Amino acid sequence: MADKETSAIEAHIGTWLEEVARIVSGGIKPGSGVDLQIQDTEGVVQLYALQSAPNTKNAGGRKSDIDALRRGARPLRGHRQQVELNIAVLSGRAKTGPIRSQPDITMLSSDDFWERISGIPDFRARLLRATTILAWLVKRRSEDETSRIKAEAVALFGDQEGRLDLEALANAPRSAHAEKQIRLRRERAETPDW
Repeated sequence: MADKETSAIEAHIGTWLEEVARIVSGGIKPGSGVDLQIQDTEGVVQLYALQSAPNTKNAGGRKSDIDALRRGARPLRGHRQQVELNIAVLSGRAKTGPIRSQPDITMLSSDDFWERISGIPDFRARLLRATTILAWLVKRRSEDETSRIKAEAVALFGDQEGRLDLEALANAPRSAHAEKQIRLRRERAETPDW
């Protein structure tokens, strides 16, 4: 179970970082399997395969990334565009250099990638700080939302002691009007007749 949770968390973090990279760079995700396409100031098209951490790809996954980069470059080069192929590790890679078996593909360090697409030397560190703050805010907001939903559920489907009322659950309201009627009946039932 822990492995599945870890995998799901890694997928969410990877998706978040990929979206940030697209927004910050102003790039696009072309339909060729490439994760990010940017045209730099000299007119060179930069194609990127993105991975969230250095150890998230096996040999098959790396080959798939390389194939996607080459497939994405083909039509651009056919239109006489200069194209550079890159694999970028979004977090955790220290060095930039060519891939030994594929010297025309550059493996970018995390800091180099984020600086290249943002123009800010310490962008990755700033993003990490901002993400930490956002995570805390989302957690707090989701706890508030969970409490609100639980309170609504107890109001609709709970008995006087706050336990689940199976009859109320079996006859759940099908509209906002029906839900309002149930709430009004419950409030009247709880209000003492003086």
